[in-house]
Amino acid sequence: MKTNFSQSEAAFFKLVAHDLDGQPMTDLIRRNFLKCIGAVAAISVGSKRTSEASSSFRRLALASALQFPTRDAMKSADLVKDSTVILTEQGREGIFQLRSGDYSTRIAADTLEGVFIKIDSAAAAECALVRVFDELDVSWFGAVGDGSNATAAFAAAISLSHFLGLNRIVCKDPTKQFKIADLRITANTVIDLGGATVLGDFGPWGTHSGDGSPIYWTRNIFHTVAADAPSVKLKNMTLNGQSDPAFQMKGGVPMVDFRGGATPGRCVIRIENVTVTRGSNRIYSEGSGTIAPTLLLDARNMEILVYNADELWINDVEIRSCPGEMIQVQSDDERTRVRIDNLFATKARDSNPLSRWSGSALNVLNCHPTSAIKNSRFHFFAKSALNWESSGGLLETCEFEDVNDSNALDFNEASSYRFNQLIVRNCSFKDISNVGIRASSSNALFENNTFERVNICISFEGDVVGNGGRGSWLKTNDLMLANNFVRNCWIKSFDPTHRERIGIRILGKNANNPISVAVEGAAIVDRQPAEAKARYGIYAKNARLRLSGYFADGSDALIYLTGSVAVRGQDMIVAPEVGQTVHTFHLAGATLGRKALILNNIVRQTPLVAGNYDFRVGSSSIDVDAIHINDSPDFAGISNFKTAISRDGKLAGSAKYKLSSIAAGLSVNTRVTVTGARLGDRAEAFINSNQKGLVISAYVTSKNTVTVTYFNPAGWAVDLPSHTVTAWVWKPPN
Repeated sequence: MKTNFSQSEAAFFKLVAHDLDGQPMTDLIRRNFLKCIGAVAAISVGSKRTSEASSSFRRLALASALQFPTRDAMKSADLVKDSTVILTEQGREGIFQLRSGDYSTRIAADTLEGVFIKIDSAAAAECALVRVFDELDVSWFGAVGDGSNATAAFAAAISLSHFLGLNRIVCKDPTKQFKIADLRITANTVIDLGGATVLGDFGPWGTHSGDGSPIYWTRNIFHTVAADAPSVKLKNMTLNGQSDPAFQMKGGVPMVDFRGGATPGRCVIRIENVTVTRGSNRIYSEGSGTIAPTLLLDARNMEILVYNADELWINDVEIRSCPGEMIQVQSDDERTRVRIDNLFATKARDSNPLSRWSGSALNVLNCHPTSAIKNSRFHFFAKSALNWESSGGLLETCEFEDVNDSNALDFNEASSYRFNQLIVRNCSFKDISNVGIRASSSNALFENNTFERVNICISFEGDVVGNGGRGSWLKTNDLMLANNFVRNCWIKSFDPTHRERIGIRILGKNANNPISVAVEGAAIVDRQPAEAKARYGIYAKNARLRLSGYFADGSDALIYLTGSVAVRGQDMIVAPEVGQTVHTFHLAGATLGRKALILNNIVRQTPLVAGNYDFRVGSSSIDVDAIHINDSPDFAGISNFKTAISRDGKLAGSAKYKLSSIAAGLSVNTRVTVTGARLGDRAEAFINSNQKGLVISAYVTSKNTVTVTYFNPAGWAVDLPSHTVTAWVWKPPN
């Protein structure tokens, strides 16, 4: 072997070599060097290198490099110290140097001879063949990439990466396919496969608990345990569980199962640019032999499970064609900070894209209040696309489409959870058969969201029956849910096949445990055909409402009230559709206490059809001082019921009256009906003609009746022509 290189050759080799102290060669030159050494004939060092370096490189490659077709041939060769050789064994190609020193521990750590190789003629404590490298490629350890089992090769590569402190393995060929089963990762690791595919081991791993037939699932691919709690990054790969619906899929385990420690630490899970498909985990399905657990957090019916990690980052991930839950992230103590960006999830089957599996895309259980998901899309589901079962969370610029048997975004799955501090903004919901956003919450903000063909766009539900046995945070709701806000809710249209067709639904538990919601604008601006209209813009039961903005949606009523309700309206514009039989407020089975419905500065922009009302009252209990309209001269407040309506703080009534003559010093009385007037109220009266010196006074003499007295203090008789007498009544302070 040539050992006396020229000065330029030696300088160039020093440039591209990597020594044991970890000094890397220039990345571009190293990669070109590897390429040309492997091919020998095709030599390129890059257009920016000097002609002298290029010439030296050619002479070095052609004159000084020995090539060996196998590791055994390389190990048995008669090599001298510092010699450089080339291994051309398929999948393990690379450059090696024979280096002096004690390599016994490195050779022992490199069980599959990926980087450190013992030669036959010397002990490991004397020297070793050392690969020129800066990162570990799984192919060097025997991972062929033809779909065969590569678990041992991956384990060896990861183990050596930990030993060397690199904590990273790679694949450079995106066409490779590696089968992996039950690979435990024990220390911090990055697995970057450059677009290659990891195949799950799908097979008959169980027996049907009823008939004894084989049941199929995909074995676990990657997993960690709480005792190790390493940080793991999966990057640039496809995880294909290889499930086949032609086989009976029951039971199973997650394809990926990562665990944090018993106490908070620094376990960070990152999943970046990964596609997950053809999972099979249905652990609690009938016949699996596994009974659903008592504790909610013991659930294992998903393809990716992240449990008690300190952080979870999911970026640029697609998951599809899995029969059970897709991703579940959960924490015993709210430690897990979830950050998801650009997730695409669909239940469409790879084998038949027009059919869909059941199950959800994402379950977030008891995680940190700062958790967030952004810029993600959930498409083609049968069950809830996203179950967010944690207090606190931000969902922004996400899309939910085509959920045909449940809710799109559920903060209250199975009416079992009460969670607070939720924000959903700039999201779209389309073709949802039940509810777009469902919550049992306080301090929730839902704003700037768009709904199209959603049965119930937003639903607040207070009758929550918790189950402490399944989780200490699953509490029965025994309090008022307050400080909820809905802003700029744009409802484009409804689906005529949907039964409810409600914009915002509020269902408080009872009169003592209502739900408080502030709504700023809830309307379809563009009128829709009859079959695409909402029945109610707002449906509220046992609720406390604060309303402002524009309300124009509803074919029965813009706002439907039932149960114990209180409404505060401020700066409202109501616009029942012209020509439609629509009420502004419909009170059915409602209970309104004193000052329960107060509207300030309300304008009705469109006329009501004959037979429709601003207040349609049916079978309701309404206090005489319940309804107040202030600063609203353009809102008639028409009602089908003799409902007391206070305007600008007073009740009013009027009647026609003709006074023929009142003798000097005498008085005459007449009565005016003022609905809502009660004994003890203060009253005043006035007429729309010249009083001619008469003193007019008024007082409440009985229910709904004000007596008006005309007294003549003059010394002569006075008569008045026909006129209108108006009585005003004020209620005493509380």
